[in-house]
Parts: sequence; C-alpha cells; structure tokens
Amino acid sequence: MARLYQEKAKNPTEVNSVFFGGGTPTLMPISIIEEILETINKLFSVASDVEITAEANPSSTETLKLASFKSAGINRISVGAQSLNPKTLNFLGRLHSIKDVHNALSAATGLFTHVSADFIYGMPEQTACGWMDELEQILQLGLSHISAYQLTIERGTQFYTRSKKGEILTCNDEIMADLYELTTSIMFKNGFETYEISNYAKPDAYCRHNLIYWNSQDWLGIGPGAHGRFTLPENQRLHSQTRRSPEGWLSAIQDNQHGVDIHNKEDKAEFMREIILMGLRLSSGIDMPDWFFEKEKLINLNWLQQFKKDNLIDLHKNHIKVTPKGRVHLNSIISKLLN
Repeated sequence: MARLYQEKAKNPTEVNSVFFGGGTPTLMPISIIEEILETINKLFSVASDVEITAEANPSSTETLKLASFKSAGINRISVGAQSLNPKTLNFLGRLHSIKDVHNALSAATGLFTHVSADFIYGMPEQTACGWMDELEQILQLGLSHISAYQLTIERGTQFYTRSKKGEILTCNDEIMADLYELTTSIMFKNGFETYEISNYAKPDAYCRHNLIYWNSQDWLGIGPGAHGRFTLPENQRLHSQTRRSPEGWLSAIQDNQHGVDIHNKEDKAEFMREIILMGLRLSSGIDMPDWFFEKEKLINLNWLQQFKKDNLIDLHKNHIKVTPKGRVHLNSIISKLLN
C-alpha cells in the first residue's frame, strides 16, 4: 500500500469521489475525517466538484453529527433507513424507529443538497398496496437519490440460517417481480431515473462513487476489509484487500506500513466477468471491448443473440444493455452469458 501511494503521488490521478462507508463512519471523530481528506488532497489531484459521501444510520447520536460532517467537507449523505414500516424494521432486526428515520432525513436534507436513503422490500407478507403506500411516503422525504433493494438471503447471516431451517423469509419470485416493476413505475412518474437496477435518482444526483464500481473503473480501498481495483496494461486488474479485523489491520500498519492482506492480478477473463457482472446493472449499459468477442468460451455468444432476439437486451455493435423487460431476469441473463 505504501508503494501504491508513492506511485500515485508521483503520477497523480484525479479523485472524483471519496466514500466513507463500510459500517457506521459517522461514529468516527470529525478530526479523522478531516485528516483523511487533507491527506487525499496532498497525494492526489482532486476534482473541483468531488463527491464526498458518508453513510449514516438514522440514530439520534449520528444525526447530531451531520452538521459537523458538512463542515469537515462531506457533501453527500447516504442514510440506511431500510423501511418506513415498523413491522419491517422489526423483521429486519433494526434498532431505529420510524421517528428516527424522519428526524435523520429531515436534518440531512436541511444540510446537504444530495441525500440518499436505502430501503428494502420483498418481505414474506408484503403486498403491492402496502409497498405502494410506503413508496408514496418515501417520495415525500425530499430525497435526490433512493436505493430500493430486494430482500436477499446471503450466506453467513442469521436469515440464511433461518431459511435453511425452512422458514420463509422473502416473498415469491412472481410477487418480487411485480414489486420491482411497481417501484420503477412510481419512481419514473415522480421524476426519478432508474440509472441502475436498484437505484433511482434525480437527473443530477447519480451516485458517482457507485458508478465507478459499476463501470469497472479504479478505486483505492482503505481501512479494515476494504477492496481496491486498478486497471493494468494488457487488460489485467490489480485487486487488493486489506485485513478484515480492525485490530489486525492496525497491527499490520504498524509492522508493515500498510494493511493489505490480498494483493493479486486478475487476468483478462476475470476482468471480463467483472465488467459484465457490474456493467449490466446500469440502464445505460456498457461498451464491450473487441477482445470480449474473442473469448467465446467465457461469454456465451449464442445466449447473447437469443437475449437480443427475445428483447431482453439491446446490442448495437459493441454496446450492450438490458432492456426494461430484461431487468427482472438480470441474474439469469448474467449467469447464462458467463456460462
């Protein structure tokens, strides 16, 4: 990591986005935020309109710190609201209340031009009418960016353990598809663009940092468990990951002057998978390099043409994007394209 910093300092790359996430960064002392931003300005060329985001939970303690975060240089806030339904918050195991959400978002929108909030849908007993009512409430919050994620069961979580025991924790696929189409329709009618499959924004409020991920561009991951990516010659990617344990990360910093635990190169095929996996989430789609089509064993050209025929994707020369019809089948499309 130290070497990487030195190389970047000699050949500065313009920084367009800084993102304080991965938990509850608002619990950090303001002085640490200020020092990190000062260091970034020393090491890199920073865009005049740089996006600097901090994630926050809607707790009273974190809400009180929002003004200090603005004075430190933060210009965008993302709040983990999750729901405006008390039953859903309880189901998800969240400790905050609906009042906490309203207080946090009221404070945030009063301080910041760009405020985002995350919401989750697809609970077992959720209905279209109930979710529509919640969406109407969400739209009254004055947000410029809304992330609406379908509830998924991931390995290593309590939900996964419960689901393995036979408990039903999400609605069925058909209802989930209906809820997705309902979300997209209501957002569109209220001036939000579906720029990514689960993200909706006013025209000037796309999350620049997430676009870096989805477009397979370069970023530096700092802090425990952070991932980084850099594009190398010959279409390779440098992948770094720091130690997950905060204690182990701090110890490595003291001993080695960096906390990188994994440092390897991904080959052209792995890079291609990343581009497809991330890029097809974007409504605008992606431009695929010519060498994509030389790797038929890695991208299934038969499925590519079939999806085009079925109007699930648009393909023009090397530009590919998923159609509105194809969005509800995105996981299947990606899986088949990547064999």
